[in-house]
Amino acid sequence: MCPQCGTREDEWQDEDGNTVDAYVASSHLCLGCKEISRKQAEIPEEAAAGMKVLLIPPSVHAALMYAKDRSTTSRKH
Repeated sequence: MCPQCGTREDEWQDEDGNTVDAYVASSHLCLGCKEISRKQAEIPEEAAAGMKVLLIPPSVHAALMYAKDRSTTSRKH
């Protein structure tokens, strides 16, 4: 089995050893993956090890930023 695509050689050959079209390669643009890739490119190389980029809804992001801001503000007082 190929470790990259997951197919086996026998899937690509008929009983006479002739090559068959066992699968069709297809491409798809995922806007979520595109956004993750864009954000990963912003991470400096020295900080990239172990860094994960996640997609979260804007409302969740806003709540997290609000909580972080309140936490920082309350420590100053």
